Amino acid sequence: MIKLIASDIDETIISKDQKVPERNKKAIKQAIEKGLIVMLATGRGPYEIFDIPEQAGVIADDRYIICCNGAVIMNVKTKEIIDVIDLDFAYAKNVFSYAYENKLTFYLYTLDKKYGINLTDDTIVAEKHINILDTDNIDFLKDETILKLIIKNEDMNHLQALEVDIARITNYDLEISYSSNMYMEINAKGVNKAVALKKVCDHYGIDLKDVLAIGDNYNDVAMLEEAGRSVAVRNARLQVRETADYVTSLDNNKGAVGEAIEKFVLNL
Repeated sequence: MIKLIASDIDETIISKDQKVPERNKKAIKQAIEKGLIVMLATGRGPYEIFDIPEQAGVIADDRYIICCNGAVIMNVKTKEIIDVIDLDFAYAKNVFSYAYENKLTFYLYTLDKKYGINLTDDTIVAEKHINILDTDNIDFLKDETILKLIIKNEDMNHLQALEVDIARITNYDLEISYSSNMYMEINAKGVNKAVALKKVCDHYGIDLKDVLAIGDNYNDVAMLEEAGRSVAVRNARLQVRETADYVTSLDNNKGAVGEAIEKFVLNL
């Protein structure tokens, strides 16, 4: 029996305009009224969640959100950081140097800030909270908790081809996943949404077989594989659709998460 629902954010529970569709809101509300826990599991940093949990109606006491692909578990109401798995600074420095030398768009996430290099003007305008790095040295961050690194390129074939180099310069001691068809996401070894989800489930005394997980991209695959019931939204990547038990008829813009909850929880 499903007791907890975990949904990805981007291209899953929100539409392209960063809104939670009404069908999702209604289904989530009904699930919560039935006694289920509904939570979000995202690649976003803790400071990039904005009003999405409020839109989705998942803010309550003793409720959590998984951020940075599982590097962070945060209380969704108080914003208290409950669990952190950080990335070795030496690895972060190596990847930064590689991106700097190859003029790649690069992001670095700490607990409270997001840094970037080689950003387009449009990105700078759209993401005003980004701290732009104008140096070839990040030693000033050596005492910071580094959660995640990102390399961005809209050519997925090119992006995936970089994986060999990134793995090599970090001694193959990390996790690499992909999201939004343009991001290579780099975390510490052992970090993924499934591991973090297991920690949250253990807190509640819930078995992973009683979890409904919903996602769309490569960084969701581990979570979908471990959950008792897995759903890929219609717009999901092929590998994700093949991993999931069910693929929605609706995409993220039309309320795919609502469709999944209606089918597997509300029996509509």
